[in-house]
Amino acid sequence: MKKLISALLSLFFAASLSAQVKNYVGIVREKYYPAQEEFLGELASSLKSRGYASYSEYIDSYLKGGFGSGFVYVDKDGTNYVITNRHVVSQAASASIEFENEDGSTTKYENLSVLITDDDIDLAILKFEGSAKPFKKGLTFSSAKLSDGQNVVSAGFPALGKEPVWQFGKGSVTNASARIKDLIDPAISTVIQHSAQIDGGNSGGPLLIESKSAAIGYEVVGVNTWKAVGRDSTNFSIPARLALDLIEKSRKTSDDSTVKAARAAKFKAALTENENDYTSIVKFISYDYASAYGEAEFEEILKHGSTKVRNRVVEEFAYDPIEGLRYAVAYNLYNNYSGENATDENLSKIVWSKEHGLYRISSTGEDKKDKKDSKVSSSGSKKSSSSKTKKSSSKKELPSVSFEGLKKPYFLALYAGGILPLENNGKNTEIKGGFDFSADFYTGENGIFGLFLEYTGTSLESEKINAFGGGIAIRLPFNFGLFSLCPRAATGIQFGSGDIEVSRFFWKAGAEVVFDLGLQNIRPCISAAYRKNYDKYTDYETFSDEETLNSSNIVFKVGIAFSLD
Repeated sequence: MKKLISALLSLFFAASLSAQVKNYVGIVREKYYPAQEEFLGELASSLKSRGYASYSEYIDSYLKGGFGSGFVYVDKDGTNYVITNRHVVSQAASASIEFENEDGSTTKYENLSVLITDDDIDLAILKFEGSAKPFKKGLTFSSAKLSDGQNVVSAGFPALGKEPVWQFGKGSVTNASARIKDLIDPAISTVIQHSAQIDGGNSGGPLLIESKSAAIGYEVVGVNTWKAVGRDSTNFSIPARLALDLIEKSRKTSDDSTVKAARAAKFKAALTENENDYTSIVKFISYDYASAYGEAEFEEILKHGSTKVRNRVVEEFAYDPIEGLRYAVAYNLYNNYSGENATDENLSKIVWSKEHGLYRISSTGEDKKDKKDSKVSSSGSKKSSSSKTKKSSSKKELPSVSFEGLKKPYFLALYAGGILPLENNGKNTEIKGGFDFSADFYTGENGIFGLFLEYTGTSLESEKINAFGGGIAIRLPFNFGLFSLCPRAATGIQFGSGDIEVSRFFWKAGAEVVFDLGLQNIRPCISAAYRKNYDKYTDYETFSDEETLNSSNIVFKVGIAFSLD
């Protein structure tokens, strides 16, 4: 009985502590500039009108908004701060935080300002409207050094059915000092790897340890930020001391020219280091600049970029449209200014402006003249040069850890049609037409390289030949608004058995047309191709031995394609 009572008391005590933590952890949402929403709406319409319907749908989904987590910290002087991830509020004109009370009601604070952010560490510090101080106390930070195997707790509001739901998950530290360059440069800091439960929406919530000295029984040791893809219970937090450092940095007054010069020097270093590529300068691109020039650069990459670059930019765009534009602008900028082009003369033309407390590039002085007529400034007003934008679905959904970014969008086309014979090299043997079914698979609606499976049925004189196989394809999509024209070449092998056994090598060249009729993720399509077969037959009475027969034909097909985002 004593054990039962002790267990019940422990459960009650744990629930009580959870409730106390919950008083200081809230749901963070960002509020876009009205002009920013207008810009994204116009961008969606523009992309759709030029045949990029799936990318338009990414924007529509993005504009529905999302959320992350954040927690209250009260400094010694009583100043109230909300700590969260940068990607949770990256596009914010302002932000809100909502707390869930024990009786099910909510308390919401609007118009929080983004005091300071950090590109290298993915942290943001928010302040209440008018420097209000609604909290007398908040969560406290631990100064203890973490060790592997130590118990930790994650707190936040991950999504369940698209709505935030409180979660208090226990786990342990699995690597107290993980060095993962894709998350944070190890020269800046290590990260905390742990197994406490993390799901999309936990971004910005605290990682806690039990503490007898803390009034609520827990202290903050980290800020939950990432979840690994393809591994169980592999989650990552930013060490709490970095949040305190950022708060301290926000208080210091520095000479703007010195800060700007230091930022410019880091940009030049990123351009000249051999191991870097365009992704190393994305953090220097302002959302203003991405909005002004990103659409043109994005379309250029879709049409002419390498598969690797196009896939990365599209992945970022699918996750966060403005971040995708930011990557597209960075790619162009890197090509123009990296290496030997990173001269002081060239770099002196670059214009730097502040966004969320950081200096970022707002113009190069040599920008294209065909940018959009109206853009969103960082103040939310319209202007004709550059614009403020960047909202992160990363903010609401926890970013995945992978070298290529987020999941790829895929394109699957199912075709059926007929085969029209042209000629063959068999003097007394007639190859007749038949049918063709195929499934084509590409990484993205505008993917260049793909795979296909194919099933064909023809006749050799009076005997049926059914063959199945597949191969690789390459195509070059050209978008013309309501349709895309894709010249295409492919090669593959097939095998058939039965009365006639055949092994076949073939190649084909032609074109397909993919129509965008406004149907979500569905594209009608047609294709035509010249096909050359090299068949090797056995077990056929006309041939005494294994025989090779070459033939050519035309294949006409209709189909339906699915954009699997």
